[in-house]
Amino acid sequence: MNLGLLNNIKRNSLLRKIIAFLAALRFGFPGRHLVVIGVTGTTGKTTTAFIIKNILESNGIKTGLISTAGYFIDDEVIYPKAHVPATTPDPFILHSLLRKMVRKRFKVVVIEVSSFGLMYERVYGLNFSAAVLTNISYNHHITMHGNMNNYVLEKLKLFRNLKRTSVAVLPKESEYFDLFVKNTEAKILSFGFDKNCDLWIYIKEITKTENKVVLHYNDDAFSISLPLPGLFNILNCLAAIGTVSNFSLTTEKLKKGLENLKNIPGRLEYIKGKQPFSIIVDKANTPAAFCGIIDFIKILNPKRKIAVYGNFGESPLQEREKLAEIATNFFDFTIITEDDPQEKSPQKSIDDFLNFVKEKEISSSKYLYFLDRKQAILEAIKKAEPGDLIVILGRGNEQTMDYGVEVKPFDDREVTREVLKELGY
Repeated sequence: MNLGLLNNIKRNSLLRKIIAFLAALRFGFPGRHLVVIGVTGTTGKTTTAFIIKNILESNGIKTGLISTAGYFIDDEVIYPKAHVPATTPDPFILHSLLRKMVRKRFKVVVIEVSSFGLMYERVYGLNFSAAVLTNISYNHHITMHGNMNNYVLEKLKLFRNLKRTSVAVLPKESEYFDLFVKNTEAKILSFGFDKNCDLWIYIKEITKTENKVVLHYNDDAFSISLPLPGLFNILNCLAAIGTVSNFSLTTEKLKKGLENLKNIPGRLEYIKGKQPFSIIVDKANTPAAFCGIIDFIKILNPKRKIAVYGNFGESPLQEREKLAEIATNFFDFTIITEDDPQEKSPQKSIDDFLNFVKEKEISSSKYLYFLDRKQAILEAIKKAEPGDLIVILGRGNEQTMDYGVEVKPFDDREVTREVLKELGY
């Protein structure tokens, strides 16, 4: 089929809505029997979705999760197959998951709603009781949408479809806050560090393992120790609290759901072993996410900082150069490598990195490149000394690498453990 015709079909809104309706019909409209919560944004979607799930389940409310990290139904975790949208799945997959949850007597489902999921109408027809926007910033998905304006408009679609009885949880400090407020009929709950927000936080202490804060909500305030590190996770927790506001949970119930949080797969995930240095795997793959990770690393204050990351084949040059700038300015050593090159050779994006560092006259002692990602991880570990920190960025808990003509198994966490074992750690 002609590629242009295929793209037109994929973007045909009416056709995509019909497909979504038929999928819901095929599985008996399972979304009507669930409280549906949507989480969208450039970064923080997965973490926020996990926090929402944990708050509700800690208080006896059976909650399913459909996210980039997998599809969670009780103790079962279904990982997306190759070429299936990992964040917001195809409507027939989505509604089959929802029916499975209904049959298992789930009450709530939390769905990560990506910009592609909205563009292709994958969640059309679902009645969202709450939706949260974590944030919006420039990222590699912009290319697929044409420009930043189109990207924002797709995100906005989720909030335009909310009913008056729904809740829209929005970041007050975002430049798009007013736009989203004006384009939804839902009840607005704002969150941020500003005291004028409906939900805001006073930071008492930030450590390597937790955030000690005072949370202000509903004219009430309570102290809490959030076990998720990183300043950005404070905002994710605020967003999650606002999203569950319709459940009328007490302060003690909210604290219960927040203070027993566990690490999110592939998000600030430490790779433990016998090595005398630290290794963290994280999903960060945008300039904003890189900056969030850097803020956290500053708290850790390691001896040396080593980064391993790759450039997406689909990433625009502007974003790749910004990532290179951030990495080479902050890290003592950067190793550039592959990351889902798809139909393009990873050499092209690596060459773009090398052209950037040459143009900026960055010392060659500050970087290396490897086409093979495992080799890049191996070299980082070989270079690390006691007290150093290695961060392996961009993929998190992803389990496959997309080469276009084929998809191969690749999990940064497992590969790192393999390399540590090979090196005798």
